[in-house]
Amino acid sequence: MNFEEILEFVEATLEAKAEKPLTSPEKEILKAAWDNETYSSVADSLYLSVGYIKDLASLLWQRLSDAFGEKITKNNFRWLLEAQSAQTLNETIENMVFSQPESREGNIFVVDDVTENVFLLTQFLTKQGYKVRMAKSAKMALKAISHHPPDLILLDILMPDMNGYEVCQALKCDETTSEIPVIFLSALEEPLDKVKAFNIGAADYISKPIQLEETLARIQTQLTIQKQKCLLKKQIEQHQQTVEILYQSRALLANVLNSSKDGISALQALRDPLSEEIKDFRCLVVNPIFAKLFDRSREELMSELGLKNCFFKVSSTLFTYLVRVVETGQSMETGFYWKKNNQQTLYYFSAVKFGDGCLVTVRNITHLNFLDSQLNVV
Repeated sequence: MNFEEILEFVEATLEAKAEKPLTSPEKEILKAAWDNETYSSVADSLYLSVGYIKDLASLLWQRLSDAFGEKITKNNFRWLLEAQSAQTLNETIENMVFSQPESREGNIFVVDDVTENVFLLTQFLTKQGYKVRMAKSAKMALKAISHHPPDLILLDILMPDMNGYEVCQALKCDETTSEIPVIFLSALEEPLDKVKAFNIGAADYISKPIQLEETLARIQTQLTIQKQKCLLKKQIEQHQQTVEILYQSRALLANVLNSSKDGISALQALRDPLSEEIKDFRCLVVNPIFAKLFDRSREELMSELGLKNCFFKVSSTLFTYLVRVVETGQSMETGFYWKKNNQQTLYYFSAVKFGDGCLVTVRNITHLNFLDSQLNVV
C-alpha cells in the first residue's frame, strides 16, 4: 500500500468525522512521517521554521488520534495504517462516509453510584438528542473518560471509592481531559464546598433532587461555552499560523532584497488631493543597493516624504517616465549616465506598474558597453 492510498484513507476518515480537511503543510508532515524524514526537511521544503512545523505536527497527531480512536504519532503512523489491507481500508472508508453521527447534540458522561439518578438522566438526555455513557464508580469513570473523552461530565460528589472533588482534580491534571466541562451533582443534605469545586475546575453544579429542565439548560450553556472556546482556539491557531507565514515571507523577501546586486524599490504615488495628479513618490520597499545610489540609507529613503528631487538629480526625465508608467500601465526601460566622484556610471533602469505606484529596478551596466547602443539613454 502506497502513501497516496493512505492519504485518501486519512482524508475520508476526517471527512466522515466532520473534521476540517488536511492542509498542504499537514500533508507534507504525513509524507515525512511515512518516509521517516525529519521535521527539518519539511520546514526547509516549505520555507517555514522547524518550531512552527513541530507545533503544527503536534496538533495534527492529536486530530488523527481523535479521529481514529487510537494514539497516533510520527513514529507509529506508517505502522498502524500500513498494517491494514487495501480491502479493509476501502470497507472502512465506505462505512465511515455513509454512517450517521452517533449524537446530534453532544456526548455526555454521567458518574453517579445511585442507579435511579443514572437511569433518569440517561433516559431524559437521550430523548434530547445526546449520546449518554455512564459509570457507577469513579475509577471506572476515569478509565472510560480517558479512553473516549466526552463533551461534558455530570459528576456526583459523594461516591464510595473517590469523591467528586478527587475525580475532577484527576481529570483536570490530565491533558486529554482537562478542557472537558464538569458539572457537579450534589444532594441538598450534602455539604458542597463551592469555592473548592470551582478552584479545582468545576464549571457548574446542580442540586438534587434533579430538576430535568434546569439540568438541560445548564448542560446547553456549558456546551455552548465549550464550542465557543474551541472556535476561539482554532481562530488563535489560524492567526498564529498566519503570523508565522507572514514572518517567514517577510524574512524571505528581506533576504532576497538584501542579497540582490540590483537596486530594487517599490514606490507609491503621492497625488494632489484636488487634481489627483501625481506630485511625487515615496518608498514602500527599498533595498540597500537602491538606497546607496542616492547616497542614503534604507531608513532615510523610506522616511522621506518625496523622492522627486532625488530623481531630478539623476535625470530630469526619470520622474516623468515613472508618472507615465503609473498612469498608462506601460512598463519602461531606459538607461542613464550618472557622474559621481568624477566617475561616470551607466545604469539600466526599468519600471512596471504596481497598484497606484511602480516597481523599479536599477542595475550598473557600465561593464556592458555593447548594451549602450541598444538602450534609450536619458
